[in-house]
Amino acid sequence: MHIHFLQMLQYVVLSLITYCLWKLWRWSLSSSPSPLDNIHGPPSPSWIAGHMLQIYDKQGWEFHRTLQMEYGPVSRLQSMFGRPMLCVYDPVAMHSIVVKDQHIYEEMGWFMNFALDSFGPGLLSTTGETHRKQRKMLSPVFSSKNLRRITPVFYEVVSRLKSAINSRLESGEQEVDIAHYMGRTASELIGKAALGYSVDKLTEEDHDPYGEALKSFVPAMTSFSQYLQVYRLMRPVIPEALRRPILNLLPSRRVKRFLNVIDTMHEYATKIYTEKKRVAYSMGAGEEADEKARDLITILLRANAGASAVDALPEDELIAQLSILMFAATDTTSNALTLILERLSENPNVQEKLRTEIAEAKSAHDGGDIPYDELMSLPYLDAVCRETLRVYVPAQLRIREARTDVVLPLSKSIHGIDGTEMDSIYVPKDTLIFVAVQASNVNPDLWGADAREWRPERWLEPLPEAITEAKIPGIYSNLMTFWGGGRSCIGFIFSQLEMKVVLAELIAAFAFEKTDAPVVWNLGEVVHPTIGTESAHPSYPMKVTIVKS
Repeated sequence: MHIHFLQMLQYVVLSLITYCLWKLWRWSLSSSPSPLDNIHGPPSPSWIAGHMLQIYDKQGWEFHRTLQMEYGPVSRLQSMFGRPMLCVYDPVAMHSIVVKDQHIYEEMGWFMNFALDSFGPGLLSTTGETHRKQRKMLSPVFSSKNLRRITPVFYEVVSRLKSAINSRLESGEQEVDIAHYMGRTASELIGKAALGYSVDKLTEEDHDPYGEALKSFVPAMTSFSQYLQVYRLMRPVIPEALRRPILNLLPSRRVKRFLNVIDTMHEYATKIYTEKKRVAYSMGAGEEADEKARDLITILLRANAGASAVDALPEDELIAQLSILMFAATDTTSNALTLILERLSENPNVQEKLRTEIAEAKSAHDGGDIPYDELMSLPYLDAVCRETLRVYVPAQLRIREARTDVVLPLSKSIHGIDGTEMDSIYVPKDTLIFVAVQASNVNPDLWGADAREWRPERWLEPLPEAITEAKIPGIYSNLMTFWGGGRSCIGFIFSQLEMKVVLAELIAAFAFEKTDAPVVWNLGEVVHPTIGTESAHPSYPMKVTIVKS
């Protein structure tokens, strides 16, 4: 065993050295004069890291703001080892990246590989025809008809959330960790509504292995983030059959913890899939049988069973979607809800106006649940959600990689460092492009002088002509929050329904106020709150009181 490990290690080290030398040689070639060198941008703090550490800095808010305020919709950055990089939020450029030439501007290769190794061949890790087939099968599952059908599941979960908060308040507690409860609620909502599987009872502290693994994925990955560059370099040179055995032999507790997380996710996703497949096939055929489905995976499996051989998805792709849906829908929604409650706690007049609208809607149904169509069309609730998702994007760090040389068009020409006027940019193959979705959402040239101000009333007024003419390629309200094109968020309406059910029930029952806790918001794949900058545990304590009927 020991000799076998040493032989394998020698092979890995030799392969890694060879690959690194080759990559450094390529990078040295790319550090020669580039067509991007004529574009204005901030000076790079490091040849090795470029601006990457600033882009991903947990408290790098000022750097991102400076990029917008000083350099505008197009600027030049530097990625690792001197490679030129673009930052853009020009509408026409974004349309090219997100829609017109989306097959050229793909996710970074190492990220796709990491998603494949972690979740399997699902939406996060596939491209081309495979990705198109998956979206074709999954998109109808998130239709309004199906969401209307599962809305009672949302209300049942949120009823348990209200009971959990009530219990704390009745026991004498005045503060509730909203981030903690929003995270638990979001995971239970997607678990019950999408998978028909409960990961968190909410009314008590329980530890479902699948739910715990999903919650642990990002912390476990972050704990060895410094090794991700090693993974990025090693993976292409190690045969697939050897990758997992090598990882199993590594004497790192952090690696072993992460491997345990992904093994648990796959084990439970396979179990859930097997059971749901049995249930879906036992229902029989026809529309009447379809109506019995009360979770999205059952609906998906029934649709897949009835699809043609060309359109049907294989089993490994279906299993991969389960954990991807759970993972992608939890942190984004929970932190969006926490952001909304923070805004409401800072603006009590807005909170009270929203409470009045919700109370009137509930009174029309004897204080009961607001039906799907009515809930989704409540104007002020919708305005509060849209405005928060405009000003505070939960997932801001969107980076694409040019798969080939391409010309990137611009809506407005820019002047190069040498004074040259450019209405397009030649982008060499392998160039990284940081699409600044947050900057696009608060662009004062499009949204007006108060673009950075959180003001829900703007959605009850006609939008500025500039924003409607800009043709932002996002799928939601002239915003880039949910991306656009073939890699847009497939469950963005599901996410809105989650937020609106939670808010309608919580705002009707409780009032929220800020405390003196030193909460900070951290940049990352998903923005999240912590107590102070050193903590890695999401937390946001708020004062909560029961609203008198």
